[in-house]
Amino acid sequence: MKPSAAMPNTPLPQNIGILIADSGVYTRSLLVERIARIAGCTLHAHETLDSLATAPLPSATGIVLLNHHTTNAPPSALLDRLKQERPSLHLIVIVSPGVQKKAFEPLRQSGKVDALIEKPIDPDALAKHIEEELHRQRDSRQLNAEHLDLLRFFPTGGLRRIFKQPEPGRAELFDMTVMFTDIRNSSRHIEQSSAQDYFARLNRTLGEQARLIRMHDGMVVKTTGDGLLAVFEGAARCHLALKCAHAIQALPRIDEVEVGIGISDGLILTGLLGTYEHVHFDVVGAHVHLAARLCALAQGREILATQEVANRARFDFLAAPVAETISVRGFKTPVACAHIHPKKKELP
Repeated sequence: MKPSAAMPNTPLPQNIGILIADSGVYTRSLLVERIARIAGCTLHAHETLDSLATAPLPSATGIVLLNHHTTNAPPSALLDRLKQERPSLHLIVIVSPGVQKKAFEPLRQSGKVDALIEKPIDPDALAKHIEEELHRQRDSRQLNAEHLDLLRFFPTGGLRRIFKQPEPGRAELFDMTVMFTDIRNSSRHIEQSSAQDYFARLNRTLGEQARLIRMHDGMVVKTTGDGLLAVFEGAARCHLALKCAHAIQALPRIDEVEVGIGISDGLILTGLLGTYEHVHFDVVGAHVHLAARLCALAQGREILATQEVANRARFDFLAAPVAETISVRGFKTPVACAHIHPKKKELP
């Protein structure tokens, strides 16, 4: 895979390690000389199977090549252990044709050996097989790296659910902290500048908010016009959401733009909405609506959270939040809330 195919900020996979174990001096030198010419790999050679068995496998090892001689004891136990420790290893055994190869065939069929190469050794044919396997492993490691890069944008559970259940319409309940942000008096800011200028400022503001959300292990679900909807997972989700909200309120103000933030916590539905032609990840539920309502009620530079979020966050406030029971549209009973106005010393 070409480097340009990688996602931004995705580190390219490191060189793949190849281990050679061969008790024959001549054949070992022949194998080392030919395989050393293959680009993108690091090479280690062992003189005996015992040294391979006792030495720890380097973390980047992807291929193990054993040249089995008739004087060697059958390496079944070693092969079994290597596969158990690292199932992704590609194990190649060089064997004599006939009886020796027949003895190793059950190991190949059971998956303890990935490839059997007959003697006499053809170094170029062996190198071609290894190059093809290296190419496959590089592609696999690149995909894994891109998968990890996606975790910056999705919480682990959300990403897992997307890949396991790609059909639109499926949803699951999960405990999450929900946060809405919104720019106050956006209509006035639009009137005071051109639409293009406002759009550029809005994009910068939301971009900075999204960066801080990802820094605090949250996920941006979507933009909401002049703000964002984000969710946080895990045992520390209330603390992370509140800490992130403080960081957002500490952002430099552009043309006196102020932001209100609403936060709630509880069970919400997460899943894929839409059709097969157009699908997107979304979250729905009472706590999503509650966070949105609190965001609408919050003043500029204020964080309005449920009292439950403030209690669970275990946040060290310089000034205690102002507690208030608020009647929220769409909710039958008043909601215990905390008005939070971050102090300068409290801001990151």
